[in-house]
Amino acid sequence: MIDTDRCQATLPAREPIAAPRHAVKPAPTFLSKLMRLPRVAGSCALRLGGITAPLCRGGWWIAWAIAIGILPVMISFAFGIPGHQWFSALLLAALCLGLVREDAWFRGMGLIGLTFAAHSVVVIALSTAAPQRTSAILPHANAYWQKQQTWIKTGEDPEYRLEAWVPAHLQLLAASSLFTFTSLGTVTFGQGFYEVDLMNFYNAQLLARSQSLPLALLLGWHVWSVLRGLGYLVLTFEIISLSLAVWSGKRLSSWRTRAGRWGAGLGLLAADGVAKFLLLDVVRQQLEINLL
Repeated sequence: MIDTDRCQATLPAREPIAAPRHAVKPAPTFLSKLMRLPRVAGSCALRLGGITAPLCRGGWWIAWAIAIGILPVMISFAFGIPGHQWFSALLLAALCLGLVREDAWFRGMGLIGLTFAAHSVVVIALSTAAPQRTSAILPHANAYWQKQQTWIKTGEDPEYRLEAWVPAHLQLLAASSLFTFTSLGTVTFGQGFYEVDLMNFYNAQLLARSQSLPLALLLGWHVWSVLRGLGYLVLTFEIISLSLAVWSGKRLSSWRTRAGRWGAGLGLLAADGVAKFLLLDVVRQQLEINLL
């Protein structure tokens, strides 16, 4: 017979099994929360783009461009209060997110370009019919017209000197790229409407004081200004796309496509500088001759 008492006595005593301990995760620090903000913002922007993308499919982007370009400034004119430029900028940036999400470059160019074109037509018309009331909703527009009038008559404008405008344009490119990237285009569009409206009011006053209206409009919208506007149109869409890709972690376009857009945008900005250098005085003289 087996002596069970002896067997049990020789077996080593078993230690109690400890309950598994769950690792305690450290509480997120302020810095770690801050580092997650771009990804959160990118995710929200991507979702907003998913909402606005269907609004620009087919030919609907044309209707939206005209509405954004016209309605805010008309409401602002009716009530005599500024602010339409930033309201239009917010709406335009929201729609651009949808087109950037789908990498719809041609529709994006059309949307931005038509919005600014429709806006310009209305502002020039309002500035021609009611210059005082319109200048009240266009910050610094009247002062810009006075400065341009002096330049046309005398050829004097410190901003048009080569040593002034070259550094200014480089600073503008750097600032525009930074603010487009950090605001997904909103700040750039707001500043764009502001600067375009300076030109719109200036052209309206020029039309009222010129012999040939077509010549005044053709030369008043300086060719270098048009080239610069087209350059920033291309770059703004591209930088919004790049920003949204970085913030959201999504691949929205190929690097080859991005390189082509950067090349086109920077090429137009270079053409702006060349045109200003070669044609500045020629345009000024023709504008002066055309004055009443």
